[in-house]
Amino acid sequence: MGKKIYRCCLILMGLGILSAFAADAPAGEGGLLSSLGIDPKTIIIQVIGFLVVLGVLWKFVFGKVGGLLEERRTEITTQLDQLQTDRQELDRLTAETRQRLSDIETEAQAKIQTAVEQGNAERQQILAQARQDAADEVERARAEIQREKDEAIAELRGVVAELAIDAASKIISAELNAERHQHIIDASISRLPEAPP
Repeated sequence: MGKKIYRCCLILMGLGILSAFAADAPAGEGGLLSSLGIDPKTIIIQVIGFLVVLGVLWKFVFGKVGGLLEERRTEITTQLDQLQTDRQELDRLTAETRQRLSDIETEAQAKIQTAVEQGNAERQQILAQARQDAADEVERARAEIQREKDEAIAELRGVVAELAIDAASKIISAELNAERHQHIIDASISRLPEAPP
């Protein structure tokens, strides 16, 4: 902007100098400006006044405006740099967040898999314990049945022996002696089924 003002000033000064030369031309020839009714001295005074005004503006206005513009440009540049830094930080945080979410998902999958495996192991353990408990219960029931069977057979032998003795004593009545009586009892007992081992 300063270069443009400088060029305008040079052009105006050039015009002022040309008009001064035109004013010095002989009256008979008349200058271009004289023929147009323009007074060169007035133009020179106006150019000098313009340059003075321009210098004052340059010193007090354009310098401050230029400073304000430079300050604003610096502020905008700083804001753009800060925006770029913030964007890079946001990209970094976004990538970090995505990585953390991926890690959390992987960790959750691992925990779920571990829980499933642990559940399966506990289920197998519970089933094995239930099978063992059922087998123990069946074994206890068989032992109880065998004991009751043995007791029933022993009791039955006693009852049968008593019945055989009663029957034999009634049939034989007084003719039996003690030896014959014992022989009949032993024969009756031997016909009873044996208790299983």
